[in-house]
Amino acid sequence: MHNKLLLVTSIYPPQSGGPAIFTKRFGDWLENKGFDVCTVSYQVDSIENSKNLKFIKLGPLRIFSFIKLILAIKRNSNESVLILANGAFIETYIACIFSNRKFFAKIPGDHAWEIAKNRGWTRSNIDEFQFEKVNIRINLLRALRNKAFKSSKVVIAPSYQLQNFLIRWGIPKGKTEVIFNSVNPLEFQPNSSITKKYDLVTVCRLVPWKGLEELIQCAKLLKLSLVIIGDGPLRSELENMVLTKEDKIEFMGNLNSTQIAKILNQSRIFVLNSQYEATSYALIEAKMSGLPIVARENNGSSTVVRSDIDGLLVTNNKKNNLAECIRSIIFDDVLLTKFSREAREDALARFNQETNFSKILEILKS
Repeated sequence: MHNKLLLVTSIYPPQSGGPAIFTKRFGDWLENKGFDVCTVSYQVDSIENSKNLKFIKLGPLRIFSFIKLILAIKRNSNESVLILANGAFIETYIACIFSNRKFFAKIPGDHAWEIAKNRGWTRSNIDEFQFEKVNIRINLLRALRNKAFKSSKVVIAPSYQLQNFLIRWGIPKGKTEVIFNSVNPLEFQPNSSITKKYDLVTVCRLVPWKGLEELIQCAKLLKLSLVIIGDGPLRSELENMVLTKEDKIEFMGNLNSTQIAKILNQSRIFVLNSQYEATSYALIEAKMSGLPIVARENNGSSTVVRSDIDGLLVTNNKKNNLAECIRSIIFDDVLLTKFSREAREDALARFNQETNFSKILEILKS
């Protein structure tokens, strides 16, 4: 029986994002189960390596970091080691060619779309992007990514939308599995003894498709307090939208899980105004903490949020826009209580870390 695992990721704490969250939590969970776990990741800053953590610094010449990560994957895996990549798929694919190994993959999203969106190469949403003609660099990235997924044993998707993308990219449906992202219900849980301090809270990277400009405008319009947890390239631009003390908006930057759990319990409603999500950790953490949800309607958020049961989904019509959805909940204590109770119960049923991590482990051992 395999009891050694190599986790490969493109980002790892203190960096933020889904792959960092999953890799850290899954690695800790495996170690608590008695597994020998090693993690290989890129890092922006120089961080000292340890027995179980191997970091490759992203230097100005990315090709050298790319090669170093491939060598680190090859060096830290052998026939007795199971390999799960949650990022750096091309690097993992190349390393496994040299060592004649197979690996498993867990897809967090469409990295090609994220690059194109961040660099202003596309205005399309993620669904439209799948049919869009792109530049040579993105085409090459798509081709290599698809080659990597096709060579893996199984690709785990956190949403049915991403599973459909995989099938469109040429990966047989039989090689894919849908397992939702999940959180620890003991780490994120309601705490009625904590005083409410904020009307609205959001947790996300500060990037264009998260819809933060509209959220800030809504908080100002409704005269509600808003706390924004996370960091990213838009932070200075967003902070410039907060002009006076009457705008009750705070930027917290990146926080650890314990700090996030506390602020969730200090808040009344969780809002995620994102154009695209897979199954957002932030949404799940909020639901597990018993917060009513307001989220923009998209495949990922629609999977997590049950509209009119534990939250509301924002569409583009006037009666169901972001401001109206927030207004509908924030001033209705009965609805707040109902959505809160339903959110926790559904999170326990579908997004429980112990259950979903066990499913992933069974796939790795198969």
